[in-house]
Amino acid sequence: MKYLLLFFLLSASLSLAETWSGRAELKFEGTSTLHDWGGKVTPQPFKADVTLHGDKPLRVVSTVTIKAVEMDTQEPKRDENMRKAMKVADHPLIIGKIDAKFSEISAAGTPSRLPLTLILLGMPQNIIAKISNWQLKDGRATFDMEFPVSMKASGISVPAVLFFIRVGDVVTVRAHVTLSKP
Repeated sequence: MKYLLLFFLLSASLSLAETWSGRAELKFEGTSTLHDWGGKVTPQPFKADVTLHGDKPLRVVSTVTIKAVEMDTQEPKRDENMRKAMKVADHPLIIGKIDAKFSEISAAGTPSRLPLTLILLGMPQNIIAKISNWQLKDGRATFDMEFPVSMKASGISVPAVLFFIRVGDVVTVRAHVTLSKP
């Protein structure tokens, strides 16, 4: 019995949780019947709790926060309409929550997907982001991620302009993420 307890204690000590610093650059792109459009926003700096077994990642837990009012399309009138449609006065933050086992992120050693919960207009949605360009080197992990967001499913309603110019439902979100070991 005491050997079993010792085994569990040693096994637990082999797994180590570290808090890594994170930053990201995010771009979003949409369509309309008139032209495509896009913009960018920088999420707030964030932390990612990474559980390692030796040098092998086991789990990642993080919350990423974006101030909706900071989303910028380089077109002031469009930004004003976007903020109105996103109800930024009532829902000033867009939140991405990640709590994933590495086996959910990577089946073959290189991350290819990232399950996350996106909270937009106060409504949570489960999303799977595609991961590409994964690199882990010198205590730094970098990767790109991409995922679609349905405005309709998110509760965002954009009125037609002049009765015929309509915004497409899907916005593609792309991010470049950097995580750095302490």
